Amino acid sequence: MNAPLPTQNTPSGGTERSAPRYSKGPNLVDRIKSKLSLDKYLEPIMELKKGGKGELVGKCNMHDDKTASLHVNTELGVYHCKGCGESGNVIQMHAFIHNLSYEDAKKDLGRQLGVYTDKVLDNGEAILARAANLYAGQLQRKENALEYLKSRGLNQDTIERFGIGFCWGREYMDLTPKQQDMALQAGLMKEDSKKSWLAGRIVFPVREKNGRIVGFGGRLVPSDNYVPTGPKYMNTPETAYFKKSELLYGLYEASGGISRAGRAIVVEGYMDVAMLHQTGVNNAVAAMGAQATENAFKLLWSVTKNIVFCLDGDKAGVTGGMRSVMAAAPTMPDGGMISIATMPAGVDPDEYVIEHGQSAFDAHCDQAVPLAKYLMDSKVNDFDLASPEGRAGLIKAAQELGATFNSAPIVAEQLEEEARALCASALVESTLRRMELPAVLDQRDVEMAIGLLQKLVSDVPRQTGRERIAAIRRQTLSARRPAGA
Repeated sequence: MNAPLPTQNTPSGGTERSAPRYSKGPNLVDRIKSKLSLDKYLEPIMELKKGGKGELVGKCNMHDDKTASLHVNTELGVYHCKGCGESGNVIQMHAFIHNLSYEDAKKDLGRQLGVYTDKVLDNGEAILARAANLYAGQLQRKENALEYLKSRGLNQDTIERFGIGFCWGREYMDLTPKQQDMALQAGLMKEDSKKSWLAGRIVFPVREKNGRIVGFGGRLVPSDNYVPTGPKYMNTPETAYFKKSELLYGLYEASGGISRAGRAIVVEGYMDVAMLHQTGVNNAVAAMGAQATENAFKLLWSVTKNIVFCLDGDKAGVTGGMRSVMAAAPTMPDGGMISIATMPAGVDPDEYVIEHGQSAFDAHCDQAVPLAKYLMDSKVNDFDLASPEGRAGLIKAAQELGATFNSAPIVAEQLEEEARALCASALVESTLRRMELPAVLDQRDVEMAIGLLQKLVSDVPRQTGRERIAAIRRQTLSARRPAGA
């Protein structure tokens, strides 16, 4: 969970301006608790209901909880699960959700809340974090950018949770040469003009799985009179920190939701992710463009074995989404599952969830097509399955595609099984059409025949193919006769 972070005077700061490391007063744990209560942290991750006095209860995300075993004491800021026995505070919960040590979780939350500053500030990670704080503050003063985000349905809590900001373009011009060099190495500044890479754009901080900001995505403000150079959408350039093809936007924010839902949903854009989270679909992430690699999805496979790819309904959306699917497939672990949910034509996931709500979106994803069936259905029109050559070609294509699933041989088997089922169906249909006149046999008869064939294959294993077809034919015609005829 990401809380809004305080703004800084400059994104670089410098040693002389660095916020001092706290050495007196409340310790870091107390400062975190004073900024972020446990129940507020858990709010976007799990459903909590009122229990006893000063207590909330919900299903524990640390084990397969069938009842509301997790009890949260809102006064003390601690939790205890009566099912698995785990207890702790907001830091322990943060550590569990993001697979961090206690010390790393404490520092991570402290950084996000602005109550902890690393000793070493003059490095790329620190300047990226300060840039995010600066951009977030600037968004509140850029009215048309803020209005655009709200016109897309985002509320202030979501904007703050994802740290969305605005980049004017002159943030790095007045820094010292040393500070500018850090901004350059972090991918924040252009070397020639000293202007910001994402000038004039709404910016979305991109985090690693552990929560560290490594770069930004940017989008032009549609109503802005100032038209900066470059495309509508762009990211900070490749740096030692930012490897676009190896990142998934929202993975850090979605870790708890993925654990709770038992699956991850991959969509296309930043806005899709933010809106889905806002409406309760907290397990959504996005690939960083069409060049996502296997490394990006290795991270996702480490937290779930079930991925649903939600593809935009237009041709470009399907094509782009399938690139991500095929990047995820080779590293799918044995026992893993990939499914494809296609949105209605012309409707993005964020639009769908705004109109229909979380339950309808989840139900749509529940109907996702298994990868093997989706891939074979997409190839079936490339072959004439009425001919032996066409059927052999489809099976060969399935085998070649299956060979790419190195880590999941079960998928290769599923692909071939799906191809053979399609071939068998086509064979039955073409054979029956040759045996009956169209006036006697229509498409409904063919569908009935296929079902009867499946039954006969198991009931009468020694029948020849011709005998099975004849039996199907008799039963089909019998089913068409009026009663008593």
